[in-house]
Amino acid sequence: MQANRPKPTEWGVAGTLVAFSAAGRRRLRMLDGFYRPAATKNAPLVAFVHGMGSNFYRSALKKAFLETAPAGGCAVLSFNNRGAERGTEDEPFRTCLADLDAAAAFARRRGHRKIVFIGHSTGCQKIAFWQAQRRHPSVAGLVLLAPADDYAVTRRDLGARFDRKVAWARKQVAKGRPAAPVTGLYERFTAARFLSLADPRRAEANVFRYAGPLTQFRRVKCPVLAVFGEQEEFAAIPPADMLAILRTKTRSRRFADWLIPGADHGFHGLENELAEAVCRWVREIAPCG
Repeated sequence: MQANRPKPTEWGVAGTLVAFSAAGRRRLRMLDGFYRPAATKNAPLVAFVHGMGSNFYRSALKKAFLETAPAGGCAVLSFNNRGAERGTEDEPFRTCLADLDAAAAFARRRGHRKIVFIGHSTGCQKIAFWQAQRRHPSVAGLVLLAPADDYAVTRRDLGARFDRKVAWARKQVAKGRPAAPVTGLYERFTAARFLSLADPRRAEANVFRYAGPLTQFRRVKCPVLAVFGEQEEFAAIPPADMLAILRTKTRSRRFADWLIPGADHGFHGLENELAEAVCRWVREIAPCG
């Protein structure tokens, strides 16, 4: 694969705008998404889980999967989780359990006996954590697109300010002000949300903390495909080294890793080729029937 950014153009695919409910603390939450069935009977469903501040439709990468998957023999669902857009600011990480439960239930209602979750960026943390906790029998595999180390990158980018910001955020939470805003970051975060990725004792910070034990990742036994671009922007260590660590730590019964030359965090210019390759991998681990 070689990056080649096309000029913006009009785009569209046939499908269904959907909304399905996920459990919430006080009431059900509706998650919006877009669904396309496959022409093939008993096709697996690939479910795209977006990263921080994104949504189910923004980015050429999601559009590539929405366009490519049905032709590749897979149904496809791209949906909002509770971290969509401004939801990232105060999203409790563990709500990903309910969000992905809801997506798995949606797949079952649509008749899909096999589901493959595709996570991008923080979506990787969510699908790995969810499967480590749930060990869902319908999950045929996980695809990790750019599973970066948020803890290490945040510590690197903040430098000497990191410890001060963590201490300040802890103080705000202890004083009953978890919604106090933390400034100077790449996303808008409350104090509680910032600690979720900046405190190494928290679940989110540890899922892909490559200097740590990767406990949650090691609990995932289903097939796993991990993908990085060589030009990954959110990399505290070289992408090849992160893939090597995953290869060493995995207990997956079928693990594959791809390092894509010239690709960045969003795989810009390579979206269609990547989507086609991923769908071929999905069909290998989850054939129709």
